[in-house]
Amino acid sequence: MKETDITFKDLTTKKKLQFIWDYYKIHIIITAVIICSIFSIVKTMRNNASYDLYVAYINVATSDGFTDSIEDISDLKMDNYTDLLITEDPQGQNLEYAYASSMKVMSAISAEKLDVVIADSYGIEYANQSDYLVDLNEFLEEEDASLLPTLEPYFLYDASGKAYAIDVSELSPFKEAGYTDSVYLGIVASENHQSEKAQLLSALASSAK
Repeated sequence: MKETDITFKDLTTKKKLQFIWDYYKIHIIITAVIICSIFSIVKTMRNNASYDLYVAYINVATSDGFTDSIEDISDLKMDNYTDLLITEDPQGQNLEYAYASSMKVMSAISAEKLDVVIADSYGIEYANQSDYLVDLNEFLEEEDASLLPTLEPYFLYDASGKAYAIDVSELSPFKEAGYTDSVYLGIVASENHQSEKAQLLSALASSAK
């Protein structure tokens, strides 16, 4: 054993590294994989914990600058699901994409990773008919009733009288984005991030005053 130690000590640095690699490469690779996996898990957990709201944009074009502006006015960090397409009568290649988009929305809701839906008229109606959205009157009465007088004129109601969305087309930063069609915002029915949802509505309400 002593002779082996002396022999190893006499090796050059390059040969020492080669010796270690030849005899311990499996251990080194396994250790590296474990370390990378741990870092990946920790990073994912930190990212998931750092978001204040999860927002889905359905049939609404966005840009990084636009989504950043919403974060700025609300002082909330958001994870955005963008480029979602859900249409009434998808044809050709849109059929597969629309199906994938609807599955993504459903999966996000099931995983409790969706708080807000921003969509065109069809997209927001789809979300309401799927029972994804809260009654805004009830939500604000519970979270921040002071916002009702300002936001109520922008409410969208269904046949049952439920206020399921807000027309945000004339509110900042949507107004400045120059959308040609109306854009609506709905709050997803869940117990998560209730105060953050109200904080977003408060930021939008401030632009209507």
